[in-house]
Amino acid sequence: MIAQERFFEHFIDPVDGVLCLPAASDAAAIECEASPHGLRFPLLLDRTAPLCEQVASSPFAPASSRYGPYCDNITGMNWELPDGRRVRVGERVVKSTTGYDLLRFLLASGSRYGRALDYVLRLRPACDTSLRFYLSGEVDSLRSALKALLHSSWMHWLDSVDLVTGDSPCLRVAVHCPSLELDAYRSFLSAFSKSFSLALEASADPALEGCPDLVVKTSPELVADTALSLAKHPGAKCVALCSCGVVHAFLPDSGAIDEIVRPIESALHAIGGHWQSRHVSPSPSPLEAPWIATLRKEWNLS
Repeated sequence: MIAQERFFEHFIDPVDGVLCLPAASDAAAIECEASPHGLRFPLLLDRTAPLCEQVASSPFAPASSRYGPYCDNITGMNWELPDGRRVRVGERVVKSTTGYDLLRFLLASGSRYGRALDYVLRLRPACDTSLRFYLSGEVDSLRSALKALLHSSWMHWLDSVDLVTGDSPCLRVAVHCPSLELDAYRSFLSAFSKSFSLALEASADPALEGCPDLVVKTSPELVADTALSLAKHPGAKCVALCSCGVVHAFLPDSGAIDEIVRPIESALHAIGGHWQSRHVSPSPSPLEAPWIATLRKEWNLS
């Protein structure tokens, strides 16, 4: 048990760019604290869902292509174990030496070992322009354009590059920049889309799909084909976070997850990939099981 005074208290540090607030906070609560200081938290899946639900749904959000996964943008937290004990994990700084990375383990554990009470978020500078460009056309052209874009120097400046499936699949390119730089992005993407015979449209719509029902981690080279394949399931919509090699799948029936992942599971594991779902409790691998048993004994978990 850690002394009360060592727990994280709610704060914002605009110099270091970190914010501590309840894990149940939504996007509006984060923006209320961060916006007055010219800061933002770019990794959001949903405007209204609590942040803890979003973290439990997927380790990645579209902007992970630029800022990394959630585990790189949550530096600390207050955590409540199943028996009611509360512990502080991590720090309020981005880099620290703390031995075994218990923070990342708990962030990826769902509700198996308790729940997050508060997060310390790593914030980023906010600009005055957010825009999403949509490139649409033939699927083969989209594949070719995606490969070229992922290997271009522009990837360092784009918030995200997503392949969105549906009746008319498209590439969605998110830009967050000062308004005076917008013309440079627009000019590049206009010429780029024409070179692949793709139509180009722009929108200020934030386009947050919400918390996915299924997350498949593959590789950037395979992510487009994986998303298009999963989208063939009746009623499924997929968003491929292309730089990360992650597919977010949104399903009409969460009971179909086993049916969807079983045909691809072996091939996925063969390349070091995996899948997860907020609707399915994961089973530890043979290598993990002894360690998990020791941890549960240490924490007095049944």
